[in-house]
Amino acid sequence: MLDDLSQAMQEADDRVKPWQSQIKKGDYYMQETIYGFNICGEVLKNAYRQKHLRHYRFVKAYSLACSDGEPGDVHVSVITQIITKEQFEEARKNGWR
Repeated sequence: MLDDLSQAMQEADDRVKPWQSQIKKGDYYMQETIYGFNICGEVLKNAYRQKHLRHYRFVKAYSLACSDGEPGDVHVSVITQIITKEQFEEARKNGWR
């Protein structure tokens, strides 16, 4: 089981694009999902110090499924694009649609 987790983490790390590795505290992002809605989030903390966690960011993420937001970790490889604070606020105003 741990081998599977390690392999999945390595595969995710291998998918990271240069711009994704630069995502930092204060950035806003959008993540496309297979569920028919997007997730928008704000990065609250920079990368973790541990090498195996370097592509994870602590965020607060919002969507149609979680309009009040939920704190958690996201791997930068799933972030589709960086958005501006204005785009983030517009998404909030539109109910995360």
